[in-house]
Amino acid sequence: MKRLLILSASAGAGHNRAAEAIHESARPYSPGTETLWVDSLKYTNRVFAKLYEQSYVWMASHSPSLWGFLYKQMGKKVENPPLEKLVEMHDRLTYRKLMAHVEEFKPDAVVCTHFLPAQVLLNKRLEVPVYVVVTDYDAHTLWLHRRAAGYFVGSAEVKVQLARYGYPAEKIHVTGIPIHPVFSQEVPREPSVKPRLLFMSGGFGMGHMEEALERILAIHVPFELTVVAGKNEPMRKRLEKIAGGRAAVHGFVGNVHELMARSDLIITKAGGLTVSECLARRLPMVIFSPIPGQEECNADYLLELGAAVKARTLDVLDFKVLELLENPARLDMMRRAAAAAARPFAGRDVLRGVLDENSARG
Repeated sequence: MKRLLILSASAGAGHNRAAEAIHESARPYSPGTETLWVDSLKYTNRVFAKLYEQSYVWMASHSPSLWGFLYKQMGKKVENPPLEKLVEMHDRLTYRKLMAHVEEFKPDAVVCTHFLPAQVLLNKRLEVPVYVVVTDYDAHTLWLHRRAAGYFVGSAEVKVQLARYGYPAEKIHVTGIPIHPVFSQEVPREPSVKPRLLFMSGGFGMGHMEEALERILAIHVPFELTVVAGKNEPMRKRLEKIAGGRAAVHGFVGNVHELMARSDLIITKAGGLTVSECLARRLPMVIFSPIPGQEECNADYLLELGAAVKARTLDVLDFKVLELLENPARLDMMRRAAAAAARPFAGRDVLRGVLDENSARG
């Protein structure tokens, strides 16, 4: 294979990060393969792209119960041929520029880290194989397309889900969720008398971070705290004011892999990419207020592994964190559980699967 197109969609930050992870993994693993990573929403109507991106962020931040309801309802696979034809017509009109870009690049295969471009290309019956990477520890039926050349998933349970939807099990590969190669690199840890906590809420700074920070700062044992607010600059300013010098507060940072490596515990939302990065860094997690839908599924997966605890509400967040800080043996057990489940080379393994399959096809 010579050309690999990687398509994502900026509905939440994780899909783009997974695409970037595969793109960056190609350099050391298969330098002879030309890869191009494209955010598919950049090739659509500007209004539609903005609405698509912002609607999820708004619901996740301001009305998570609405998102949970929609997630559940959209998961009910009901055959509706007229509606499906309408969707296909919409895709043909909305994604003409994307299809033109795909045809111009002439890929030998396409890898999609979001269901939207996968649906567009497969409905168009693109003549090259289209693979799908599921970026959560749950297989929602929106991800399912029987014409996909293969799936790459985070866990054996997700493989079972897809197989029970009717997709061939032999074409589903358990690789883990792709994360940037830097998370596989060791980072030296400086000794510290106090435990180091990391508090973050995804690339868009979603969630009730202000109240959560107040809860964390009320914990009576000594600790060092780093806060990452993501791209939400107003949120960063509010958090900095609340912290009042008691924590290092950052906006968007490019060294999350280093911050995770130097931390003893993270308080975070349960996005698929974030928790996969935490597993790779052997970092115990306190999951707070997971968004109904995919984040709840991710949280359940982590709880079953023993790598995380969940604060069901912010009222008990400080209790959950304190409970772990006062129990180093349990933290160590969680660290070992995270290490056992980690898949730091998932991006490389996705590439290997795609390249091997297409080499065999000739």
